[in-house]
Amino acid sequence: MLSFRGEQVERSGPVLKRRRTKSRGTPSAPARPLARLRRLAILACTAVVTLMLSAALLVRGGGGGPFHTVDAAVTPTVETEGFPAPDYGTGAAELADVDRLVRTTLALVLMAGVTALVSLLGVIAADNLALEGRRVVEVMLGAPPGRMMGGAAKWWGRCLLCSLAVGAAVAAGAAVVMTGLAPPGISFATPSWLSGLGGLLVLAGLLAAAAVLPVRSLYGPSRPLVQEAESQHLTDPRPRRFNRVLMITLQLSVAVTIVAASGLFLLSRGGDPWGVAGTSGPGAADAHPVLGVLTPTGSAAGDGAARAALYASALATVRRAPELVAESLATPGAWIGRGPEVRTANECGRCSNGGMPHPIHVAIVKHHAVMPGFFAERGLPFVAGRGFGTEGTRAEGTGEVVINQAYARAHFLEPPVIGRRVALGGLRGEWHVVVGVVRDGGGRGLGASGSPHSVYFSALDHPPARIELVASVPAVSAADEDDSVRIVRESLAGLPGSGLALTGLRPATEELERVYGTSVWLGGASRGAGLVAALVAVLGMVGTMRTHVRSRLRDMGIRSALGAAPRALKRLILREALRMGVAGVGMGLWGAMLVVGVLAPPGVDVFNAPLFLAIAVIFVGGSVAAAVPSARLAATAEPREVMDAWAVGKPPSASM
Repeated sequence: MLSFRGEQVERSGPVLKRRRTKSRGTPSAPARPLARLRRLAILACTAVVTLMLSAALLVRGGGGGPFHTVDAAVTPTVETEGFPAPDYGTGAAELADVDRLVRTTLALVLMAGVTALVSLLGVIAADNLALEGRRVVEVMLGAPPGRMMGGAAKWWGRCLLCSLAVGAAVAAGAAVVMTGLAPPGISFATPSWLSGLGGLLVLAGLLAAAAVLPVRSLYGPSRPLVQEAESQHLTDPRPRRFNRVLMITLQLSVAVTIVAASGLFLLSRGGDPWGVAGTSGPGAADAHPVLGVLTPTGSAAGDGAARAALYASALATVRRAPELVAESLATPGAWIGRGPEVRTANECGRCSNGGMPHPIHVAIVKHHAVMPGFFAERGLPFVAGRGFGTEGTRAEGTGEVVINQAYARAHFLEPPVIGRRVALGGLRGEWHVVVGVVRDGGGRGLGASGSPHSVYFSALDHPPARIELVASVPAVSAADEDDSVRIVRESLAGLPGSGLALTGLRPATEELERVYGTSVWLGGASRGAGLVAALVAVLGMVGTMRTHVRSRLRDMGIRSALGAAPRALKRLILREALRMGVAGVGMGLWGAMLVVGVLAPPGVDVFNAPLFLAIAVIFVGGSVAAAVPSARLAATAEPREVMDAWAVGKPPSASM
């Protein structure tokens, strides 16, 4: 025997064979891919634990009560003279939208958890595949079941405990961050970890079944171990390959669904929330809006005529203030299109339905009581007719109303709309004449799932119990929002002190953040879950693709022996990854539209072309990039090495 440079050379007939000795402290080739798989397993298990505990913060049910609730402040409903009791309060639609947003976020977080769990089970399957040959030999040599199954259970138990510690810390940190970023008006109940604990028990059972049962099956009396050992050199069967391809595609599709849906949440605020809110009136550019509530006190509180006189005096006072550029008084929420909903009848004229006359329509409609000038100051232009207190004669004893375009299009099918009548509260209500039609307000944010139809009444004819002031201060006059509040308070110093009380004066951005920012806030939670799912899915794809290619090395060696160039083998794997990426992204984008369309409130759009295009490019490119290491492995397949290595019952030394 000759030796040189750390190698040993044995004579085997006329040919010298080299056998490289293993250096101490360096893991063998089969141990390196196994270590990578197990690191990936710890990451996937940590992601599952984190997402499971995070979902526990949003779960409802159990014992007849919620595990956790998100309580939101809502726009108040005030009593208005001459108006019937509303069928639905102003905040009913807002609370319904909060519930829908929470359910949608919960669904996305759970989908992310399922994606991470599928990746974890795929890693466990790859781990079992890598160790299957060695385990078969050990069982044939008489290894006891307790030692074999105990070793697998012990390692995966340590993996679960480590993941539980890290995942619980990450979930707690995420909860603290989300609480700190919560919009104004959002409060939290004390969460219960019972649902998370139940999920962890299910996870432990799945880990035990996936890790131990394959080892236990080797001891079955009907398991032909000799045949199993001899079959290790065969190419992986097509059904198993298809299952791996299907798993990779589903992982990508779920990750794309979560990222795309959370992106739609984040874009649900819209590009111009101030235009939606109505601060686009004359001179309102770069202004700080301020909210406040004016409440009549003393004898005026119970006298409608006295309240109307106080409101008219207050409006004249704020309009005389030189520091203010847009002022309006209306029932709470009217400036952003929120209000109570009442069953309302309207004249349609010679309308018909299926050939039958249908002159009266009944619908659920939002109603608002507004002061003269409200539409001009809030930037709501008239498309037909006029407003209150402007040009035009008013019939004696007849009330006037203004409606929005959506109501006019849906229930005033025969023109003209001006001059038709509306009865709030149904056919038995008091009839009012339509004198104007204004542009529709914004449809996003909390409460967007309510009725799209609006009717505006004069607050002088129907004075509410209290009224909301919206005043805008130019940015050049106020250093910040607090300064704007001070300016408005000083401007209102001339209000009749004995008749009106000013309360709740605050920046309007707080209300806008509550109404428009809640979906963005919850979208941030689902976006975090989506990023975790995407990371785990891509890393899981790397591991699964390596296992997928490694199981086909004999096939690649045969292709190489038949003349396939290494570049062709590499392109073969990359084309497979491209097809899986395109299929996964396509199903994921469709799934995002389905989830948002079914679960989310109407204020969240179901389609956004730039967002979908960016996600498609990133994920398809990521799937191809994730397959590059596997493609390099396939390109290194040597026919002689592959045949010789698998012929002796052990895989080649190429790393996974």
